[in-house]
This record gives sequence, structure tokens and C-alpha cells, in this order.
Amino acid sequence: MEQEKYKIEDVMREKGAYIGPTVGVSMLPMLKNRRDTIVVRPKTERLKRLDVALYKRGDAYVLHRVIQPIEGGYIIRGDNCYADEHIPEDAVFGVLTEFFRKDKHYFCTDKKYLRYAERRVRSYPRRMFFLRVKNKIKAGIKKFLRIFKKKDKKES
Repeated sequence: MEQEKYKIEDVMREKGAYIGPTVGVSMLPMLKNRRDTIVVRPKTERLKRLDVALYKRGDAYVLHRVIQPIEGGYIIRGDNCYADEHIPEDAVFGVLTEFFRKDKHYFCTDKKYLRYAERRVRSYPRRMFFLRVKNKIKAGIKKFLRIFKKKDKKES
């Protein structure tokens, strides 16, 4: 007998919340892939900066942080991502309210959590700078290695 798949939005509507595992790395270091458990509730009001929104991109569910509310929607980015997304208000249907990590339970209204979220958002320009530096170094190393591979082939 085939098990019926439920959509997260249907579970939230029926039960008042979705409780389940995370999948993916976009919210690292806060949420670890397939290890942590999230509690997402239906969106009942406009989200604020630092809230973590649940929306769909195609058939995939996405849980990313609100960087800035804008007219008609939000600028959203995963904590481990480097590109902003502009998401319309009506595409967001859930908000992360709490999560479990290992043996600890965190509420998204906790002052310690909000300090983490603020630091994560503020550190974005610095993290982006170091990512660009790292990518340039990697590209330089690859170019250097290609040059030596060509020389080795010519000498053979």
C-alpha cells in the first residue's frame, strides 16, 4: 500500500504546526542537514527582519531568513548562502518558531538566538569578502597547476 505524502502547508493547516527534520545546508551553522528538528507555524502576520520564512521554490520547500521586509514581500537569504532572493508576500506561508538541536530546544524569540541571527546577518559582507578571496586563490592555484601540466606534457 502506497503511503500518501502530505504537503507541509496542509499539515500546518490541519495540525497548527509542522514539526520535522531539516534538509539541506542553506541554514548552516544554525540548522544541520537531517539532524535538527524544526517547528514551523502558519504565517499570521507580516514577517519581521531576522524571522525565518518558509516558502516554496518550484516543488522545493525553502527555509531562509528575512533580511529586510520590502513593499509587497521580503529580501530573504539562507544563513549559509550568498545570494539574496526577492520573495513576494503571498509566497511565504510559514515561519520558524522554534527548533531542536541535539538535546537543546531553542525558541526564535530568545534573546541569545536573536543575537546569533543579528550577528549572522551583519557578518554577511565580511563572509562574502573572504569567499571572493578564497575563490580567487583557488582559481589562481588551478591556473598555476594547468600551466605545469602543460609543461609536463610538452617535456614527455
